[in-house]
Amino acid sequence: MTDTPQLSDTPFRGGRAEPTMPDGKGHRLRSAGSTVVPVRRQRLWEIIMDEQRLAAAIPGAETLHRVDDAEVRTYAADVGIGVGMIKGTWRVTARFAEAIEPAHIVLFGGADGPLGTSFGEGWIDFEPVEGGTRVSYSYAILITGMVAKVSGRLIDAAADKLIDKFYARLAQAVREERRAAADPQSAGE
Repeated sequence: MTDTPQLSDTPFRGGRAEPTMPDGKGHRLRSAGSTVVPVRRQRLWEIIMDEQRLAAAIPGAETLHRVDDAEVRTYAADVGIGVGMIKGTWRVTARFAEAIEPAHIVLFGGADGPLGTSFGEGWIDFEPVEGGTRVSYSYAILITGMVAKVSGRLIDAAADKLIDKFYARLAQAVREERRAAADPQSAGE
């Protein structure tokens, strides 16, 4: 028996099968996927909860800092994002509305930039598997403004690419930490 509640039993999921799409007009972006990161679940959780290591894994992050109160972890970041010819720096926020260590996170967030805005909900689950941790994610995001007028497939492909880069950078950070721990002399070079 596990002490982690069943995901459908958590307050923010409330038996729902997927994140809720926000109301409004614009491009609706919904996706889900998974990847395996070669590190124990607890260690991966610690990396994601560490502001500096999280910032290093976010593609295009120029800044990242916590803006939360004592109860709800919230990050704000300035992130350079480009979709086709539309490029700019967006102020991104993510509120970890529910974080059950080290099993899952429900977050709400969005981005506000010169050519549009977005808001949505995301779920991230961490499951121990052979070789590391399976990270499963799903999200529902509403995108508005000029960026929403770009072809939906282009936006969808860009989102998938950013997610792939994020997890590749997380895996790279894990490898670099392992190398540094194995050879402390190389960490100072």
